[in-house]
Amino acid sequence: MMRFSCLSLLSLALLAVFVTAAAAQEPVWMLGKPLLDETTTLEGKPVRLVDPCIVRHEDRWHIFASANGGTVWTSTRDFAKRPIASEVIKLPVGSCFVPQVFFHRPQSRWHLIGMMPDKTGRYPKMAPCLCTNADITNPKGWSPPEVLDVPPPLDEAKPVKQWIDFWVICDDVKAHLFVTSDGGRLWRSETTLANYPHGWSQPVIALRGDFIYAPHVYRHDVSGRESYLLTLTARAADGHHYQQSYTAAKLDAEWQPAAATADKPFAGLANVLVEDARWSGDLSHGEPVRSSNDERMILEADFKHFIFHGALDDAFAKDAKRQPAVGLLERLRPE
Repeated sequence: MMRFSCLSLLSLALLAVFVTAAAAQEPVWMLGKPLLDETTTLEGKPVRLVDPCIVRHEDRWHIFASANGGTVWTSTRDFAKRPIASEVIKLPVGSCFVPQVFFHRPQSRWHLIGMMPDKTGRYPKMAPCLCTNADITNPKGWSPPEVLDVPPPLDEAKPVKQWIDFWVICDDVKAHLFVTSDGGRLWRSETTLANYPHGWSQPVIALRGDFIYAPHVYRHDVSGRESYLLTLTARAADGHHYQQSYTAAKLDAEWQPAAATADKPFAGLANVLVEDARWSGDLSHGEPVRSSNDERMILEADFKHFIFHGALDDAFAKDAKRQPAVGLLERLRPE
């Protein structure tokens, strides 16, 4: 009885935090039980899952995530059963992690963009990499990682100590690579569609802000006009992670803030209604869920879901340890 009472009190306290934070803004999202949590295993052992990526192929959702210094995979028909899988499978991609996955139509192959530790000294700690697969349903079919020949970033005013989280999107003419670095800098490099995945240009700073990582870019047309949506993870004053959003008319145009503050976020404590009070309040490394799956990263105007990683509070852990978990936001209303 005491155990139940303690858990109930903790749940009410956590729920109160969310309700208080959301009081000034009507909720945009609802958050229920995790898609993947501490019960999900890798090779029969507990695994910490972060950096989720989701892509649709035929009648299944394919979920990729970082784990144990590499990338893991699972799939599901829908999100009704939680967690969606009891076991994830490690991919043969070495130390490539933080995956982005899309179908590259010109090559008729699935591309996994990620990052891996740089052992050459050329890059600031991490190198961008690419793995490919002819069949997304075959976890053993992924090629070993190939380092993308993106020049290292240069900023004389403030040298880059580390860059992380690489993302590729293509328009009608070019492939664009985005990546974040320390100091709140978003970088962009480009190459022609004919040269992709080679021939990358010198990265330039595309945006400065108070974000920390995870630049995810989509084509998200508005009223029939070409438009792009950028989401990034930022840290609020209280330490919680939340999702910012920016928009631009072109991939090489200036990015304008849309919902980029902790009190008015794209997704965060201020606009999420939480049904499972175990969630700690962090919304990190998120992706809108889209039905298309190719290199253009086309996102529906009225997309309904957003996948992310957060953490679950363990009420009985002596060190108040938080367990990483993959969650799914469901849209309640338009922004």
